[in-house]
Amino acid sequence: MTQIKEETITSFTENLKSRCLVAYPESIEDLKEVLTFAKNNQKTICARGSGYSYGDMILNTNEIVLNVSRMDRILSWNPENGEMIVEPGAKFSDIFTKSLPDNWTLSACPGGDITVGGAVSNNVHGKDSWKSGNFGALVKDIKLLLSNGSVLTLNENENVDLFYAVIGGMGLLGIILEITLTLKKIPSPFVEVSSFVSKDISETIEKIEKLRETSDFLVSWVDCFPRGKSLGRGYVTTAKWIESDVKVESNLVSNSCKVPNRVFGIFPSGPTWFLLRPFFLPSSIKKVNKLHYFLAKMMDRKKKIMLFTDWNFMHHKIPNLKHVYRPHGFLEFQPMIPRRHGAKPMVDIIKLCQKFDSESLLCGVKLHGKDDFMISYSDDAFSLGIDIQLRNRKIEKIKEFQKELLALTTNLEGKFYLAKDEMITKESFEVMYPKRILFQGLKEKYDKENVFSSDMYQRLFV
Repeated sequence: MTQIKEETITSFTENLKSRCLVAYPESIEDLKEVLTFAKNNQKTICARGSGYSYGDMILNTNEIVLNVSRMDRILSWNPENGEMIVEPGAKFSDIFTKSLPDNWTLSACPGGDITVGGAVSNNVHGKDSWKSGNFGALVKDIKLLLSNGSVLTLNENENVDLFYAVIGGMGLLGIILEITLTLKKIPSPFVEVSSFVSKDISETIEKIEKLRETSDFLVSWVDCFPRGKSLGRGYVTTAKWIESDVKVESNLVSNSCKVPNRVFGIFPSGPTWFLLRPFFLPSSIKKVNKLHYFLAKMMDRKKKIMLFTDWNFMHHKIPNLKHVYRPHGFLEFQPMIPRRHGAKPMVDIIKLCQKFDSESLLCGVKLHGKDDFMISYSDDAFSLGIDIQLRNRKIEKIKEFQKELLALTTNLEGKFYLAKDEMITKESFEVMYPKRILFQGLKEKYDKENVFSSDMYQRLFV
């Protein structure tokens, strides 16, 4: 029997903690043992990978958390057609190490340590969502273990309704055993990167609209502190694949994907974040952002060639940044607003942040694309990430901010990203995700005993 032991686990933001029974299966047989144990003891199961979900969808208080990180094998790789079969605990970095040297890439990539099972369950997006789609666009087949012990194959031809529910389905319909992916062919593992400075958030949106036609990737940094004519100033970074005869070995990609222990390769991350905590305040970040914007202006429109993983995982230069928020952690909100509304909603959101002294310390704007998965964070839309440290903050004021942000978002037919949520109500969820009715019907059909659950499920569905 797979060992099941009591542990305290946290959300990625480290502000939520939960006492759970945790299992670490290594095979399908282990998974079935845990499933039998759960049913015999009237326990629910919540699947968890690397733990990069920000909110409560990877917590299951007093119940079972199934950590699939040890089921991490790449079962097959075909460099001729780009097809790869993986277990749910396989990480994006593992896939890039295999595929990039053969000129194949994984789209919709937010981070190297994210597991494929988690990427499916959240239908994650990257800096190329509007062009290459969300993660579900790569998924060809899924093998799913149901609560009754049977295994189904899901794809565009078999169990189609379940296929469209499991992708983005937060692990609530079954346990993913295997995923078949179809990767994207690229001319080389290298991208040409450029940045374009914007005087305010409206100009950022204008630049994104213009640059989307000639770019493969887009993301922007936004300074949420300035007011008036400089409101939301920042820059847009673009990248596009280029032709190159330079051959890249697997070990180079592997090293590029590894998260180092030192900030900028110099300072040990643990002591660095400990020492910086007293200074990591809005007043300090406001000054840092001013300097960052000044330096960005010096790099305006300059181009450089980079290995894709070096560029996409640039945050590796500041490893374990979230530790600077300790001991209380942080909250993140990522409202998505339909693109048809233009730049005004982004202006209104930043002003709302300023109204409640909730300026995002780190903020980015992304452009998204629409898909048809049932509970999917997708639309022809812009999103803006807002992170708020909890140290020296009153939760009541943050709740007031969240309430107004929620109203603004729903009034414009937008939505919040569930992978980063822990606060929206059941009523708001039902407005944002109208296909949840179809999803709930499938859950009642395939998981009659509600074996698969989470703290988020209890909050939004029950």
